Amino acid sequence: MTELKLPSLGEGIEKGIVISINVIVGDTIVAEQPLLEVETDKVVVEVPADSTGVVSAILVNLGDEITEGTPIISLDNGAGVVAEAPEKEIFTEDQNSVAIAEPPVAVAKPQAATAKVATKTSTQEIKLPSLGEGIEKGTVINIMVKEGDVVAAEQALMEVETDKVVVEVPADFPGTIMEILVNIGDEIGEGAPILKISSGANTEGAQEPVQETIPEKVVLPEPKEEEPKPIGKESVAPKSPPITTTVPSSSGKRGFRASPLAKKIAREIGITLADIPVDQPGKRISVKDVKNYAKQLIQNRSTSVGTPIMALPDLSKWGAIRKEGMTGIMQATSKNMTTSWSQIPHAWLQEKVDITYLEKQRQTHKHAIKAKGGSLTITGILVKVMAKALQDFPIFNASIDALNNQLVYKDYINIGVAVDTDRGLLVPVLKNADEKNITDIALELSDLAQRVKQRKIGAADLEGGTFTISNLGGIGTSAIFPLVSFPQVAILGVAASQTEAVWVDNQFQPRLLMPLTIGFDHRIINGADAARFLQHVKNLLEDWFMWNI
Repeated sequence: MTELKLPSLGEGIEKGIVISINVIVGDTIVAEQPLLEVETDKVVVEVPADSTGVVSAILVNLGDEITEGTPIISLDNGAGVVAEAPEKEIFTEDQNSVAIAEPPVAVAKPQAATAKVATKTSTQEIKLPSLGEGIEKGTVINIMVKEGDVVAAEQALMEVETDKVVVEVPADFPGTIMEILVNIGDEIGEGAPILKISSGANTEGAQEPVQETIPEKVVLPEPKEEEPKPIGKESVAPKSPPITTTVPSSSGKRGFRASPLAKKIAREIGITLADIPVDQPGKRISVKDVKNYAKQLIQNRSTSVGTPIMALPDLSKWGAIRKEGMTGIMQATSKNMTTSWSQIPHAWLQEKVDITYLEKQRQTHKHAIKAKGGSLTITGILVKVMAKALQDFPIFNASIDALNNQLVYKDYINIGVAVDTDRGLLVPVLKNADEKNITDIALELSDLAQRVKQRKIGAADLEGGTFTISNLGGIGTSAIFPLVSFPQVAILGVAASQTEAVWVDNQFQPRLLMPLTIGFDHRIINGADAARFLQHVKNLLEDWFMWNI
């Protein structure tokens, strides 16, 4: 009886996880025959037999974490061992065994030199993987290998610099570098071929042990009167027909092949490799396949299922309650705000604007506007200011077409103004605000406000907004963090103005300050852009003399 133990898995690697067991009790094995696969944090290692015999016990299970020297298999070196002139021995197949159609194949003698698995060498292209969410391309700044180099799986091949980070591109599998297809300074995108690697058994089209499947039982044929040739798990004699192998999964799912990094990432994010669709049988699942499948799952959940609605508990257990139906406007607001929060990654920036001079000018001109039937309010002035700012920063007037990965820039500026009513929140829209002066805007806002109060506002008055202003200054709040209205990408929140002491001309002076908040879609607008936009709005408001009444 011989006890086989786990050999060293490599320099600096102390442990690994059993991910595949390739033999069962009763199997007759030869030296160097793969027994199981152990996955480390770097690579997947095949553990070979270091002697011949019959498997009498398997001492580990799938998923076990084992270290160097751990007993893995017990071998019976007596009866049943493959001898120099073995008798023909056929193992009975059960429902999980593998049917193998093969011609007579010679078995290497046990005392002969170590038997190697015959492999078929092929060349594959390594392509640039995803560089990160929202990053489409990068520049090659360092190539870390040369033609003829032998590389291991996950070894860094080159460095690609994006507009945010430098990304190391690893090898999907071990092999020899045959050709480098890019140069330093090249700008490349996801999926671009970067080099060619010549590899052995772990190549496209070559068979590889299937994770968590019952291994095949091998029929040991009677030797012929010819020179013995080494036999591996799937090797055949020259010029003989190819071996046909069908490997069913013990779980009922199809077999699959995957790179070590793909297995690791799938395990970390909870993806089942067998569920990932492949476009051809035997295709090796890559890291890109895992990420694309995960993205697809996320998109399907957001577009089809959405956030589940939670049922209320019985609130009457703790006291009296009363129920009142939500108005149609409340229901629409609830739906729209839920969509905005789930679809848009929000961010906010704040600034205080000195409107001391602006307020003096408003008081001076409001009587002229009132005589025309309008009201000159801070909100009306903000509509004009924002229309100018959106002309200067068109990204804040855009929309995102996420399904087609496009930005939609609008050549019109329609500004919505949030209005609080007894029925809920309404947002009438001033069309083509950039083409109107402040008097026109003041008159139109007064008309819209009147029709809102009289419940005569139409659907057309609430549609087509490209930017929204929410002014709660009249209520008295000191800060506001509004939600962007889908499919817009930004909103301006306005809080109550307050007189504060400000250091001006070497002394403190009372100044009227108005708090502003810009809420924005962080997918396309970064913090620096939002800060510049808000500073531009501040300058426009403080330089009131620029505006024509």
